[in-house]
This record gives sequence, structure tokens and C-alpha cells, in this order.
Amino acid sequence: MQTTLKNAYREVGQILNVLGNEYKVKIPSKVLALLEHNTILENDEEQNINEWSNRIKNGQVSRNALVILSILNIKYWASEEEKQRLKAIYDENEKQYQSKINCYKTQDWLKREERKENLQAEVSLVKIHKNSIWEKIKIFLKTLMSKGK
Repeated sequence: MQTTLKNAYREVGQILNVLGNEYKVKIPSKVLALLEHNTILENDEEQNINEWSNRIKNGQVSRNALVILSILNIKYWASEEEKQRLKAIYDENEKQYQSKINCYKTQDWLKREERKENLQAEVSLVKIHKNSIWEKIKIFLKTLMSKGK
């Protein structure tokens, strides 16, 4: 988990390098220090910026980094109008996500109930007799253990 988070911080730090100082200035120094601490700076910074520009254009940014960027956007970069619009979008996305989860939970619950019924039916068909091989093995092992003491 920590490795994933560090990688996301590193990605966000690299993306901030691509975006430039106008975005960095708006972020509190403690948050910026955390991001920069995990950012790996290479010798050839221009090549690094070009590489990250291409990754951003091609959509090769992790989901965790996108989450962090969206938080930075809504907290520090967006105007009040934009914040309200984004909050409405996030709320709608969360409602849709929760409804999908509830649907799957209900379906899974029904499947579990069906499995229990089938299992009970199967178990009721199996009778364990005192003369079965398993009972004989149990008795044998118990006697062996008691003699060993």
C-alpha cells in the first residue's frame, strides 16, 4: 500500500514539474514538500518533462495519481464555480457507484442463500453411519493416541 502511495506521490510531483510553478505556488508548502520528497529528479530534466508530457497525453497516469490531482484541483486550483460543479459531478459519480455496489451485494446475497440451500440439500442426502470407514479411522486414531500417552 505504501509503495503504491509513494508511486502516486511521485507521479503527481512529476506532473507538477510539467505544469510549472503557477500550479505549485497555490499548494501549501507541507503538501508540496511531501510530493517533492517522493519525486525522483533525473539529471536531464528537459527529457524528464517531455517523457511525463507524453505520458499525460497518452493517459498513462495511475488512478491514485488522478485522485490526488483531483483533490489538489478542487482544494487549491479551481474557482468557486468550478468547485461547485466538480462536487456535483463527484456526488453523482458516488451515487452511481454505491447503487452498483448495492446491486452486486444484493445479487451476491441471493446467490449465497441459494448456495446454502443447495448445500443443505446435499448434506441431508449424506448419512454418516457408525460403521463408515471414516468413523473407523477416527476410532483407530483415538485409540492410538490414548495408548501413546
